Amino acid sequence: MLTRSYTSNITDSSITDTRNYFILFILWPFLSFMVALANFSRKEARTVVYIFLIYYGLSFVNANVAVDAYRYALSLKANSLLPFSDFFKIVGGLYSDTTVDIIEPLISFIVSRFTSDHGLYFGVWAAIFGYFYLKSITLIYDRYIVEQNMNTILLMAFFVMTIPVTMISGVRMWTAAWIFFYGAFRVITEKNPRFLFISFSAVFVHWSFISANAILLIYYLIGNRNIIYIPLAVSSFVLPHIMAPVFRVLALRLGGGMQQRYAGYSSEGYMLAVQEGAAQSAWFMRITNDMVFYYLLIAIAVIQLRHSSMMKEKHEQNLFSFLLLFLAFVNFGMPIPSFGERFMILFFLFATAYIIMYFSKLSGNKIYFLILLGLFPLLLYSMINLRLGFENINAWIFSPGFGVPLFAPVLSLYEVLFY
Repeated sequence: MLTRSYTSNITDSSITDTRNYFILFILWPFLSFMVALANFSRKEARTVVYIFLIYYGLSFVNANVAVDAYRYALSLKANSLLPFSDFFKIVGGLYSDTTVDIIEPLISFIVSRFTSDHGLYFGVWAAIFGYFYLKSITLIYDRYIVEQNMNTILLMAFFVMTIPVTMISGVRMWTAAWIFFYGAFRVITEKNPRFLFISFSAVFVHWSFISANAILLIYYLIGNRNIIYIPLAVSSFVLPHIMAPVFRVLALRLGGGMQQRYAGYSSEGYMLAVQEGAAQSAWFMRITNDMVFYYLLIAIAVIQLRHSSMMKEKHEQNLFSFLLLFLAFVNFGMPIPSFGERFMILFFLFATAYIIMYFSKLSGNKIYFLILLGLFPLLLYSMINLRLGFENINAWIFSPGFGVPLFAPVLSLYEVLFY
């Protein structure tokens, strides 16, 4: 009787909260989003956060011709002019010399049946991205942020900002990254092979995750072999070019679009273009990734060398072993522009999750020196990601009234702040 009454009260409370969130979202979406973030432990709040991410995608500002999003929008317009019968041509061209992914062409063609406006297109991507983004955040939050302390809160903030929703301007890579992370993390920490299907599905979003899944599969099959992984990780810093021939042979064996894409990424012209682009970037943008990378390595090394007795649980040992193997993979991929650097960002997610595991065991609100050491690079990285997102954030999304950014004249947050 008491149980039934208690359950009924919880259900009634959930219904009331859902109704209140819905009303507030209609009146002021951004305020509803902020309230939901403050109450993230509740299921209703997480639903509001997810809906707001989709709302962001629907109001996406796409004015920068230099980013991938602009090209996707042009492709959407081109697809809208095609008859439905061309759907079979698109399917037939998948993994050809020109197309190496499945999901993006399908989404583009299906959305083009309804509209040529990019808003719905990025809304669909925000829904996919947001689903795995929130699943991953919720997974870490529920497991390790139960008893919150300032150390885990700061690390969690960085985890959230490592690949934020503003990065759907490059929809394929970063959506695939969250899909892979969620599946791989469950495989690593739970040894549950069912989640391999989720991590493998990232390949359909971005072809390069064939390699990341190969690393995950190797780890799953041979397990925690640190006697192999440690020398491999160390050698990857000394001889990063040693694996380039292996990548080349693999691309040749796969043929078609895979070979074409690898050839494009590894060509001298592409490498020179990347180097010129880096040279034109501000100094802090050039070195921020490296600062975060080496900070995370130092933090993991300190935990292992000084506090390894606290990290003896099986899932913690599993993640550490995988980090060693994935670190070697990232370093060996560095000679290929846009390959190693992109997977370095994915390494940040796994490494941050490991450090969160450690600090979740410490009580109190004292901020430890190891966290203070990383505040500058982690904050700088997060601020740069936020600044880059200003060009795609619709300024009207902060205004009261649902739907305002969908109908008001296009105005990016960048234009409001810097013009």
